[in-house]
Amino acid sequence: MKTHIFFSAKAIVLATTFAFIFSACDDDNDVVPNEQELITTVRLTFTSGNESLVFNAIDADGPGGNPLVVDEVNLAANTTYQLSVAFLDEQDPANAEDITEEVREESTEHLVCYEATGVPSPTGLDLDANGKTLGLKATYTTADAASGSLKVILKHEPDKDAANPCATGETDVEVTFNVVVN
Repeated sequence: MKTHIFFSAKAIVLATTFAFIFSACDDDNDVVPNEQELITTVRLTFTSGNESLVFNAIDADGPGGNPLVVDEVNLAANTTYQLSVAFLDEQDPANAEDITEEVREESTEHLVCYEATGVPSPTGLDLDANGKTLGLKATYTTADAASGSLKVILKHEPDKDAANPCATGETDVEVTFNVVVN
């Protein structure tokens, strides 16, 4: 009888040990959130014919610290430009990273929005993998001489089917350029 009780106690201890070990082994399927990239530079390139004009908004040390430095955009009147926007992490100039490639690769999760005041607004040309506007490339047609501003906003996980997709999702970066059309 003692042998039977001893065997049962041993079986219980062994079963409890295995249960503890296997319950401690978690199937680590946690979703790793997509880290927001550091964007220190927003670069606009306006191309008309053989001429390319490049304008930057640079926050060299990232958020906080030194203020953002934004170029004034100077464009010719009554001209159609092909606009491309680039997002860069140049906090370490020796190891600059082009975030634009990640935006393109994750096109369904991003949207470049433009808000113009006093000047025309760009019209997005490129599409994401679902056929929705991405906005890294656009057409920009100026009219007569004018001045105003152009806000460039990179949205993360916007609802591209919403009435105003630029009002949805998280803002990765937002920069306002002063624009002068001569």
